[in-house]
Amino acid sequence: MKITKSDNFIKIEGSTYTLGFDGRTPLFVNLCFNNGVGAKLFVASGCDRDDGIDELIELSKPTLVERDGSAQLVFIGKTTLWDKVEYIFELQEERVVYSYRVHGKGQLELARYFEGFIHNDTRRGDAYYPYFCGPGRHLSHHRPVKEFLTSSIPAFERVFSFGINSTDKRDFGYYENIRIRVDGDRHYLGGDWLATPAPFLFLMGRKETEGWVSLGLCPKRGEAGFLGYDYLGGEGFGLSLDYHGYTEINGCWESPAVLLEQSGPDVHEALAKHTNFLAESGCMPVKDRSNTPTWWKKPIFGGWGEQVFHSNRWENYFSGRHNDWAHDNVDQFCTQGAYETMLRQLEEKGINPTILIIDNRWFQNRAHMEVELSLWPDLKGFIRDQHTKGRKVILWVSPFGYCKSSKGKDIPLVEHMYVDEDELYDLELDTDVFYPACKREIKKVRKYRPLPAPTLTDANWRYVADPQNPAYAERLRSKIHELLSPEGYDADGFEFDYTHFLPKFRGTKPVTARDEKTRWGIEALHGMIELFYQSAKAAKKDALIISHTFNPYFNDVVDMLRLQDIYTDRASIVAQMEHRAKIAHLVAPGCAVHTDQHPMPSLAAWREYAKFQPQIGNPCTYYTTGIETTRERFTDDDFKMLKQVWEDYEKKLC
Repeated sequence: MKITKSDNFIKIEGSTYTLGFDGRTPLFVNLCFNNGVGAKLFVASGCDRDDGIDELIELSKPTLVERDGSAQLVFIGKTTLWDKVEYIFELQEERVVYSYRVHGKGQLELARYFEGFIHNDTRRGDAYYPYFCGPGRHLSHHRPVKEFLTSSIPAFERVFSFGINSTDKRDFGYYENIRIRVDGDRHYLGGDWLATPAPFLFLMGRKETEGWVSLGLCPKRGEAGFLGYDYLGGEGFGLSLDYHGYTEINGCWESPAVLLEQSGPDVHEALAKHTNFLAESGCMPVKDRSNTPTWWKKPIFGGWGEQVFHSNRWENYFSGRHNDWAHDNVDQFCTQGAYETMLRQLEEKGINPTILIIDNRWFQNRAHMEVELSLWPDLKGFIRDQHTKGRKVILWVSPFGYCKSSKGKDIPLVEHMYVDEDELYDLELDTDVFYPACKREIKKVRKYRPLPAPTLTDANWRYVADPQNPAYAERLRSKIHELLSPEGYDADGFEFDYTHFLPKFRGTKPVTARDEKTRWGIEALHGMIELFYQSAKAAKKDALIISHTFNPYFNDVVDMLRLQDIYTDRASIVAQMEHRAKIAHLVAPGCAVHTDQHPMPSLAAWREYAKFQPQIGNPCTYYTTGIETTRERFTDDDFKMLKQVWEDYEKKLC
């Protein structure tokens, strides 16, 4: 590392980048990597508290501390919300790691990166009063918040996101906004609930040259109390984390770091570097998977696709008569008799899956962890029969679904959290506060709103599960023991779905007061899955936990990652499923990968993907009759092909 400095100038040259500070632009540093990607980075990231807006009052010249092979560049600032803020660039030979520390008190609302407000910004002097259009100010144009922020200037045109969505959109322009979040839905980019959460990683790239530079978030263990990581584009860009006031600061708070590191043209190389750093820095839990049970790697049959084939779901969808799933009958085909028929169809063709997933819904509508006897009159006997055939049986569950507002009517209210509508609001920033003529306090405004009505696809639940409640946790442990232990039903694990159905509304609080702070965002989901994971292992040592939490933060509570649903308009799904699989193998090294198969666009797509699956994970089939979307039926040649693919795969496992 080479360092050049004078009274008003600092230049640090690593092996892959150059970072420079010029006193003539004291609020920025210039960062350029060898591949030509970089940015003019705004140093004083804003950190909003409660409904207040964090504005920079003053920023010191940087202090440079040189170490053996590295350096630290530190700026000290004072803002309208914090007594002191330290903005820190850790400069390693090939990496730049940025974070900041705020000193003071308050509820953390929004943590920005490389973007913020400046107190008494001289640019505001160009305007005195807002636009006027006659009848009322509320009808006039309001400038967007972005125009009042000081942002970083991109030296890149492209942004790559590791968020997984139904449109399979990965490449964005530098001017777009991009979300990677745990509370995804079925609307953003066709649905971004598929991997919740995906890796917190964006890549900056040039339009005309190859190679990337990461913007990788690195939350420490226990400090991921946010819902999402956003890239905020425009002529200037920034990043942000939304905490919704659930992180209390009393003294000093340090932001999660952002890693900037160069990589080649392969985006998965960039993800590998990012996860390596997370492991080295203690942000990613290390898990030894050297003694993985062999059966975890074997072929899978999941009955969901066949359930849908026999249902009215696609007929309802194409008819346009319904807006949700309230009128479909898919769950009525999740019966003991139906699954016995499905397995018999496969066995008659010489196809023998080792892992069987009983999908939605083997459970009671009123009690998510209780067997629905009208559909499964002898689940224990069914599982026993499968065990005699060398099969393992996995039960589909929704981690937060066992609650009074969903499928937990048997649970007392005192074991829940609830949404207090008196505290349910959005914080909005009306940019009129920046006009002197308006004489308004510079702060956000609370916009109260009612809780939206829940649907089968949007879990707007008033009463949500509280895994921090000791009684609820003990209740769930007991249910898990009953389902998995030999003295109970003797099932072999769980497949999680709908990990985005978690507490997400401001105003969510425990019914039973407690001293322990409420986990929020990523921490809430990790806590619930950890409760399932540990309880499952206590009931059965080799219980298999399948999830779609494609994030290194969850490496310690997953055994298999499911590549998730394939709601696509593409004729072939191979490319997008290969991408998902590469992510899965990197964020949870050594874990098994459930390659999924629902829904297939066509029989031709099924045939292509069935042959490809062994290259990326456990092969599986979701169908025994035909394809749900097109109604095409399997031929004998299809079964012969599938049998051969599975046999060849299993030979390689030996």
